[in-house]
Amino acid sequence: MNNQKVEINNAQLSLLPSDILEQVSSTKIKTQLQAGTLQALKLLAAMETNREFLALLLELGEFRADHLRYLMGPLVFHRTPWAETVPDWLKTACIQDRFETIIDEYERNEVGEQATATEILAYMMPATYVAPIPHSYFSVYAWCFDQVVTKHNKLPSGVSSGYSFLDMRPVDFDSIKYDYSDIARSIRRSVVRHATQAGWGKRAVRTPSQSVNCQAPPNKAKSPPSTPTPNQPSEVQLKLF
Repeated sequence: MNNQKVEINNAQLSLLPSDILEQVSSTKIKTQLQAGTLQALKLLAAMETNREFLALLLELGEFRADHLRYLMGPLVFHRTPWAETVPDWLKTACIQDRFETIIDEYERNEVGEQATATEILAYMMPATYVAPIPHSYFSVYAWCFDQVVTKHNKLPSGVSSGYSFLDMRPVDFDSIKYDYSDIARSIRRSVVRHATQAGWGKRAVRTPSQSVNCQAPPNKAKSPPSTPTPNQPSEVQLKLF
């Protein structure tokens, strides 16, 4: 982490209420952070707070390494040039919902296996632009679409749900839970794996993770990757179905 990043984090730390900062930063906490503190952390993420700053808070609060890796790992998109069309608001929502999931898992004293519905939507969206996808997967896409656009207030005026926007009947989650879980697990495993390879989750100071290019041919010379801007996480393209 370079000096500029440390200065940014210090400035942001100074904006936190002292009682919350004391709870998060204490290395002698023997019990979990209080519910009010966890809710405040969720609100920080909802305000599009710098992702490296959120990672700093997780490190100070001694969250588990895999939680830090899940937060800082790349976004996963279906392998297609259409991945570039995923809107910025959805990318930001992926990070917000990851952080919210991490806080929820922390409260339950567990590390989950599944990515969020927001990440599944971001992964599947480019695939829908390439060719019609199987009905079972489109049902997963539709369910996630309804959940995400409703939660993040992205429905057009006068439209009551994501299903109305797609002009289709609501999807029963029980009918898609197996396909949903397979995709969610695959995405999260990939995120954590790439973050681990980039060095996240180690106590040693290191620079933020770089973009991952899964399609680069072997032994091809590469120019040094550029460091992502605060809320522009690295990206990786996979084919999960």
